[in-house]
Amino acid sequence: MRDYSYESENFLLRQVKKEDAPQLLRCYSDTAAVALMNDDNCRRGFLCNTLEDMESYIDIWQGEDYARPAVIDKRTGEVVGTLEIFGGETGVLRVDLRTDHERPEVLRELYALAVERFPKDFPMGAVVTKAVPEASARRAVLAELGFSGPERFREYEGYYRLSFSKMKRELGIAYCGLACCLCSENADCKGCKQNGCATYAECQNYGCVTEKGLGGCWECPEFPCGKGMLEKPRMRAFVRFAKEHGEQGLLDRLAENERAGIVYHYPDGLTGDYDLENEQEILDLLEHGRKE
Repeated sequence: MRDYSYESENFLLRQVKKEDAPQLLRCYSDTAAVALMNDDNCRRGFLCNTLEDMESYIDIWQGEDYARPAVIDKRTGEVVGTLEIFGGETGVLRVDLRTDHERPEVLRELYALAVERFPKDFPMGAVVTKAVPEASARRAVLAELGFSGPERFREYEGYYRLSFSKMKRELGIAYCGLACCLCSENADCKGCKQNGCATYAECQNYGCVTEKGLGGCWECPEFPCGKGMLEKPRMRAFVRFAKEHGEQGLLDRLAENERAGIVYHYPDGLTGDYDLENEQEILDLLEHGRKE
């Protein structure tokens, strides 16, 4: 069992334990609270009538590939519910709370904590969370935090979605290997191949590739020539990867690594996790992601 802990101003989150059962029963025996819970894809509902029922759920909530932290109110020390998070292309967040904590300020704090912290431990391209029509406070808070919805997720209704991906795949890879799709300056830029870069006319790589009628430096038999941007190990590594796997293969790996938390450009800068001194280290990061 993987153990995670998180903290916000008013709440502590740590993996649920069997000794939490008596306090959690107050939440899971309350039909009003259970009515707001997401039991999609569960073999039985979350209503628990006995301590044994509650303990049986806690036994189930000891998985390796997801977290089920108990929500502890720091003011009282009580366990007032649980959260659950799965990662992946689309992560799923469940929020189960006692009815006396089903308030906008509590929901806002817990959703904000989940959005900030969970993707780092459970990589995901986006997260969805269910809010049934009766959960008006949840729906209002989710909209305030930038979630879109409600939408259908798989075969179920009532989900709200927040995307974490910054990739604009349609911008592709620049001729030299720069990832226009992830560049921090791509808000208004159309990308290298659409002459979006302000200095494209002076760019050695742009001029060379377009003169030869190639799709990128990775198609050039003279690679690695070391011209222009190819003086940099990041560019050589990206072009070398594209030479072997194609531009789409490079885009696929960048997207997968982004979901895993590997950053192309740090905030307010043009460097990131790929800016290593050794070309082989960059290739390893591209191909295999960050090693645990």
